Amino acid sequence: KKSIFGKIGAAAVVLTLVTSSLVGGTFAKYVTNASAKANVTVASWGVTFNKDENTSFDNQTITLGGEGKKIFPGAKGQIDVLIKGDTAEVGFDYTIKISKDSGSLEHMKFYSDSARTKEISSEAGLTGILGYGEKNGIQSETVSIYWELPEGAGAAEGASADDKDVADTAMAGQNAIYTISMNASQHVEKSE
Repeated sequence: KKSIFGKIGAAAVVLTLVTSSLVGGTFAKYVTNASAKANVTVASWGVTFNKDENTSFDNQTITLGGEGKKIFPGAKGQIDVLIKGDTAEVGFDYTIKISKDSGSLEHMKFYSDSARTKEISSEAGLTGILGYGEKNGIQSETVSIYWELPEGAGAAEGASADDKDVADTAMAGQNAIYTISMNASQHVEKSE
């Protein structure tokens, strides 16, 4: 006769073997770990405004009509601004504004086109984008501002030729000081 303790012992061994395989499977899992480092470099910024390759606009005087020359009714000309952003690694918006600081001359006009049909608003200025979208990769551009002192500008609309001549003569000796301010800032695409 086998003892009861032997049967219980044998049953305990069998149950231990069966349950140990179940317990071992319960704690098993697949695990994959990965790590990486992010390397970040801030894009370069370097935008300047120049009258030519060697001259910056900072604190300079531009004489309309040329150095030492005076203008007259009917005179026209242009100011070329080189926007140089070759070292900028991001696209940027630029704004060029012209505002009258002082003087008695009231009739100067500034335009964005050589035909002088698109007058530059003193509030909005002349704006553009470089190095982004359609101009991706273009980081420098020469922007021309066209100016004019119209003939007969002080005369009333529909005035006679003689009245226009009188208005032109009245401009003699008048002057004005204008500030041309230029700004460049990183272009940020606006979400809709």
